[in-house]
Amino acid sequence: MKPLIATFLLLCCGFVQAQDFPAGAYGHEYTAQTGEPVWNLRQDGAGLELSGNDGAPPVSLRNLSAEERAVFWQRMGWPAAGSAAAQCAGNGDDLFCQVPKRVRADIPWLQDNVSDFFYYSEMAGVMEISRLPPR
Repeated sequence: MKPLIATFLLLCCGFVQAQDFPAGAYGHEYTAQTGEPVWNLRQDGAGLELSGNDGAPPVSLRNLSAEERAVFWQRMGWPAAGSAAAQCAGNGDDLFCQVPKRVRADIPWLQDNVSDFFYYSEMAGVMEISRLPPR
């Protein structure tokens, strides 16, 4: 109960605030070339525009609210307090999240990840991804 109270106090005082998911190019370790972009997320108003390297038309993503992040964390069976520090954007099919190392340490699926970022879809599950440097 004490960790929940501490998280609540931090949220109320403004010490823990998730921001919008950062735009940029993202990849994963399963590409043919190391550092090859798989997804490009571009700022588009209050949300993001997602384009992949598959030639499909771009789709819109929106930043998830605190409540939506909490629902996702609950569905995954992860410690609820961690959702407050995450940044996520999605569209129902694709979900991109940034989770600080201190939060990942309490999530078995993410604790060995080197990167703060992951991608989730019902088909692919949870996959570690990396934000790539600008080209």
